[in-house]
Amino acid sequence: MTLTIKTNNKPRQTVPGFVLFNNQAVRSQFDFLTDEEFRDESFVKYHGWWYSMGDFLCVSNKYDPDFKGWDGYHSDSYFSGVLMKWADESGEEVIMGRYYS
Repeated sequence: MTLTIKTNNKPRQTVPGFVLFNNQAVRSQFDFLTDEEFRDESFVKYHGWWYSMGDFLCVSNKYDPDFKGWDGYHSDSYFSGVLMKWADESGEEVIMGRYYS
């Protein structure tokens, strides 16, 4: 199976949950999080959709050689999803991408 990854390698700022707490549109998207969990989480907006950093699964290069160089993935389906990698050591910026086969 051939995997295609598309990214513009543009760093994106993560946003702490306490900053987004009063944004009802974002808050309703993550209604499964308690108020405390939401405040403690970090989020990133990519292609018009908010992603919780806690929803990304860790990439293990040993088992996922196609995702080499990426730190996490969030599946949309069996064949597609979103990738992320930390842009810096502070954890405040990430680079996002899409994968599909």
